[in-house]
Formats: sequence, structure tokens, C-alpha cells
Amino acid sequence: MTATPFFEAQSYPSTVFDTDEWLDAWTRTTIERRRVIDPGRAPRYLLEHSPFWQGLEADTGSGVVFDRPVLTIGSVYSVFGPAYLADDGPAVATLIDEAREQARELGAAGVMVYNLPPEPARQWAAVRPPDVFTRLDTAYYKIPGSGPDPVMGRVQTRKRTDWRRRWRRATEKGVKLIEETGPAAMAQLDRVLELANGSAVKHGWPALYDRATMEAVLATPFASVIRAEWDGWTIGAYIALEHDRRHYVWAAGTDPAVYSEVSPYPFMLYEILAQGVERGWDIIEFGRGNDRFKKQHGFDGVHLWGLWYAAEPGDVEIYRPRLTAVHDGLLIEAGYEGLEQRP
Repeated sequence: MTATPFFEAQSYPSTVFDTDEWLDAWTRTTIERRRVIDPGRAPRYLLEHSPFWQGLEADTGSGVVFDRPVLTIGSVYSVFGPAYLADDGPAVATLIDEAREQARELGAAGVMVYNLPPEPARQWAAVRPPDVFTRLDTAYYKIPGSGPDPVMGRVQTRKRTDWRRRWRRATEKGVKLIEETGPAAMAQLDRVLELANGSAVKHGWPALYDRATMEAVLATPFASVIRAEWDGWTIGAYIALEHDRRHYVWAAGTDPAVYSEVSPYPFMLYEILAQGVERGWDIIEFGRGNDRFKKQHGFDGVHLWGLWYAAEPGDVEIYRPRLTAVHDGLLIEAGYEGLEQRP
């Protein structure tokens, strides 16, 4: 899968992950071990450990990639990196040059720019060619109201029938979708955390979130909790972010114990898509992971690229093979075998 025309046509304005509110929240999170070097619009962190990166290593069987801290531009937890800078070549050049110098001074394993879609990645690379490209993930989305089905969009007949059947069965059994903000959302935090971490661990990843991180994100003006409730019990939930007519699904999880009865995941996706046109969303961002399910259910996707820059020339021969192993392993895991190691 390549970036779809919807994404290729965009000039890449700032996303919710570029806002002052998100960046301020991320300075208060504790799930990653890192030092904030520069909290600005293209933030820099000296990263020692990230459960999300550890999960990528686990998926690929690559082993530990960075045996030293790495200076990052953006966080791997942000679905999109600072792609909005792509049209400003001098700003990209200054940012990369400063970051590489800082990485040398700090003894870091180079500079990693996280999660750029293909065209911004190409634009950054034209200004400062990276030593390694690696596809880290795919961001999945649907455009509300588009496609042959008014809710599900473009989905193969068999999957469309199954998806609607699961949604209808959950509805008939009394499952409800509830959205909460402010104190009401905070009151759900423990269950959201349990479900999100449970889903990660179920798929062989470490626990990806902690309470401080979720509290910081929920305190932003963009955030809410959206959950599926059945007989008074939350069986699925995610933290939602709404910004610039885009709805982002972030930190999601469901209860596997009830899946055969009421299928909370398909139910929640269907309900959110059904609301999309009414609420005026241009696009619903369904996050990363669960690649095969999302491809089977007609989600479009845009590959996200990491650009790695060596701090010292000798680091290239150490880290290029490791990052290439991550690239190759993630392609196999997500079903994108054969994708070239460049956007």
C-alpha cells in the first residue's frame, strides 16, 4: 500500500501532534525514559527507552537497535511527526544540523525523525539525506461518507456483511457508545488504561501506557474518552483527539472476553464512522497496528517513515543493518512485503 491520493494532495498542515497543547502534555508524560532537549514545535528528546519502540523490536525479532540513547525529533507515540516543516527547506536543514551536533555532544546514537508520511519524508531527505530510511508503521483512516457504503465505505462484500452483522448483534444486545470529557473522562482512566495495555500485551508488546501519560493527554482540550458500554461495564475504549476537523483514535483497547458475544472493536469502529458526516469530520484517523484487519475492512493507509542520521561516520555501519532489519521485519509483520526501503 502506498499513500493514497487524499494524502498525496495535502500540503501537510500541522496535526494535533504539532499543537502547543499536545507538546506541553508530552513533556509531562512518564512512559518513555527521555530528557526533553527542546520542547518546541519540532521537539527534541534524548530517548533512553520507549515501550513503543520496544514493541517494534519485538515484532521484528531484531533485538535491541539502539544501545545508546538516541536523539529524536518527535515521539514515536505521535502518529505523525512534524511533516508541516517539509515545505521550509532552511528550517529542516537547521533543525537536522543542530540535532546532529547535539547528538555528537551527548554521545547519542544519531538522530531519528519519527513518522513522516512519504512526501514530507522525501522533501526532508532532499534537504538533508538520511543515512537510513525505515518504514515504522502505517496510519489508517477513512473519509466519512465516501465510498459505496454510506458508513463503511469501500469494503469487500463478505467483510462488509460480517462487519454489519457484528455491529447489529452488539446493538441488539444493548451495547452503547458513550463519549465523555473532563472529569467524567478522567473517571474512566483506570479502565481505559487496563484495556489499552491489555490489548498491547495480548499482541506480544509491552504495556504502552501509564497513568501519568493518559492524564496528561486527557487534560488537553482535544481529548475525550469514547467507550463501548454493555450492562454498565466498559468493554472497549479509546482516547479520542479531535482537531482541525480530524478525529484521531489513540490508545485503544477492548475486552477479549466478550468478543465472541458482542464484538466491541467492530461495533466501535462502525459507530464512529456513522457519526463522521454528522459531526463534520473530514477524516477519521484510526491509528496504527492491527494492519491485516484494517486492510481487510477497507481502511486506507499512509506509510510512516523514520529518517535516521548518524552523529558520527562510524555509526552508520553499526546501526544501518539494525534499522534495515526493523524495516524488513515490520513489512513482513504487517503484510507489506517487498516495499522498497525508501518512501
